[in-house]
Amino acid sequence: MKKQSSVTVRLTLLSLVIGLIFISFGIRLMSLQVVHGSEYKEQVQQGVTYRQQVEPTRGEILDRYGRPFAVNKVSYDIVINVAYLPTSERNGVIQKIIELVEQDGQNWIDNLPISKTEPFTFTDGPDAESQIKQLKKIAGNLTPDTDAPMTMEQLLEKYDLDHMEDRVLARKIAGVRYEMERTGANSTTPYVFAEDISMELVMKIQEYSFDMPGIEIAQSTTREYVDGDLGSSFIGITGYISAEEYAEADKEIYQYSDRIGKNGLEKAAESLLKGTRGTREILVDAKGNVLSSSITEPATPGNTIITTIDKDLQEAALTGLENQIHYMQEHMAKDDGGSADAGAVVAVDVKTGEILAMANYPTYDLSEYYSDYSELANDPMRPLFNRATQGTYMPGSIFKPVVGVGALAEGIIDRDTKIECTHIYTRFLPYYPAQCLGTHGFININFALTVSCNIFFYEAGYQLGIEKIADYAKQLGLGVPTGIEIEEALGRVSTPELFEELRANNDPPESWEAGNVIQAAIGQLDHKFTPLQLASYTATLANNGTRMKLHLIKEVKNYTLDETIETVEPVVLNQVEADDEVWDAVREGMTSVSRDTTYGSSRYYLGSYPIVVPSKTGSPQATADKTNATFICYAPADDPEIAIAVVIENGASGQKAAPVALAILNEYFGLNQEEETSQAGTGLLP
Repeated sequence: MKKQSSVTVRLTLLSLVIGLIFISFGIRLMSLQVVHGSEYKEQVQQGVTYRQQVEPTRGEILDRYGRPFAVNKVSYDIVINVAYLPTSERNGVIQKIIELVEQDGQNWIDNLPISKTEPFTFTDGPDAESQIKQLKKIAGNLTPDTDAPMTMEQLLEKYDLDHMEDRVLARKIAGVRYEMERTGANSTTPYVFAEDISMELVMKIQEYSFDMPGIEIAQSTTREYVDGDLGSSFIGITGYISAEEYAEADKEIYQYSDRIGKNGLEKAAESLLKGTRGTREILVDAKGNVLSSSITEPATPGNTIITTIDKDLQEAALTGLENQIHYMQEHMAKDDGGSADAGAVVAVDVKTGEILAMANYPTYDLSEYYSDYSELANDPMRPLFNRATQGTYMPGSIFKPVVGVGALAEGIIDRDTKIECTHIYTRFLPYYPAQCLGTHGFININFALTVSCNIFFYEAGYQLGIEKIADYAKQLGLGVPTGIEIEEALGRVSTPELFEELRANNDPPESWEAGNVIQAAIGQLDHKFTPLQLASYTATLANNGTRMKLHLIKEVKNYTLDETIETVEPVVLNQVEADDEVWDAVREGMTSVSRDTTYGSSRYYLGSYPIVVPSKTGSPQATADKTNATFICYAPADDPEIAIAVVIENGASGQKAAPVALAILNEYFGLNQEEETSQAGTGLLP
């Protein structure tokens, strides 16, 4: 009886609870339909507001006088606005826009790292390894050893394209779907399908827009590299952000669809060039029609970078380097410069550390970087390699002023000290180092630099010692960072520790011996420096031991150039402690290299030059069958303004690099001696 009563109570309570629930639903429905019905109906009719981000215009990169290197041009893009594209129609709409663009002979963005035709293979590219890894993850967390055909099949299945008989077309649609997913395209983030399309295509898309929901035309800016081959050594390139870069990026600033600087100044000055996104509000009615669109927060364009580069000097440097190498190839014997095939040149402002020109050969056009990437990347001459900042070279005899400065500063010699050159250095018999080019007798540092006497610098270097040689080399700017904003190799200075480290795997391992110091003293052994460091070193010699920080950015201005954000001031990195007499002695010796009418190795180019130009040539034996040409100079001798370093691979002898520097000097000093330059630049020696 008690049990039955208990059940009755529970059923009664349950019925009461259910009744209350229905009553609350009824009240809510009455509120929605009767009390607030007209209000909600009005909101539905008014539509939904979407917020979309507005991309900022990227800042431009100009030369020191405001002439363009990397600028923006107004363009029209095809955009897929996911908010207006029904999921069930995505593949069909994408197919239509692909066919329309193909009919017009234009391209669309396709970053899928798989070939466009069967048999499907993974493609090459600047970030190929990262892109393939990301693709396999998106396709279905595939294993690292999954090949391209299987990856493609997984992708087609994922996007419901595996039923299509036309596999090439399916691959195209999958490429767009993949890129939309990879970049996070959604109702608030439209996807850019194609950039910088023709006005004819714009009109055609507008004509067929009714049949392609979600396809829109948007005005934007496209990066344009003016004289793209001139700036390839320092401007850099932009590209879509990679998975690794995005993982480390500030998510409040960057999206997966962003382009960022990949190298050079485009990368180094990314935070200055980027700009800040704005916001647009779009009101859409229940049928998907846009009722209104307004910018609620305008985008702020990036800043403009004013570089230290003089575009005229840059052209003189690039043209001079290319012309000289071509001339050597065409007119000289293979073992006397005819094998010259590559090189680099850097010119800097002695007093400020501003880089005035920096060029490589071979080079490439930034505008064709992506279209020609496969060819450029596989070229055995490595045109993508920035020899000026990342190539490291044995200096040869242009290193001898380091020993001269050190020996003079330490009191081991003075400008009148004479060392006997007997053609052969006998201190370490039976070991014979490289013989001198002559038998010079008793000579001082001036004549030793003029004739590049090995014996003099063997002995001066031996007395100075390897620790001091290394110390003065670094103080003068060799084997240490220059301060440049873009990527640079550090190079290396010969030391006992480095010697043994490099030869630790030899059988048997080699140990440092006292005789090694004399090879280091003439710029051989393990020294390797970039042309940029050689230019810094030359400027420090010209500057009486004051080493300036090298830099490519002169000023930062706002986009419209009416406000200066930052001015880069000269920075002293270090001062080599030495009396003026030390620098005067080395300067006189280097001047004789250019002016001595009998012995100076640069006399054929600079002997009668209207401006006195101290210089030094070098012919370092890089390998058993490869001798490079190295050359340094600065001018004017009495009040130096510009310092130049040139390296020509397989150049055979240092004086053959002098015409490159001469082309820059002519442009810098406004001489423009066309006839003399053409003759001096031939590399012919009497």
